[in-house]
Amino acid sequence: MVLLMIAFAIQWGLFDGWPYLVLSSSFALGAAVSMWVREIVMPSPHPRAALVLAITILLLYSVYAFANLCFYL
Repeated sequence: MVLLMIAFAIQWGLFDGWPYLVLSSSFALGAAVSMWVREIVMPSPHPRAALVLAITILLLYSVYAFANLCFYL
């Protein structure tokens, strides 16, 4: 899911089309929520700093992408 998000973000950067932006941000939001739910259901014994950072970055990117979507409307 994260790899698809990265691929659509690159395509959005190259072609500047709003469908790539919507797909990229929805995949980012889905990946962040999926990681968050997985940690709630089955907590891992590893340090959570990397996971918290990944979820935070994905959520921030998703908010940024949805905010950029206003320019296409």
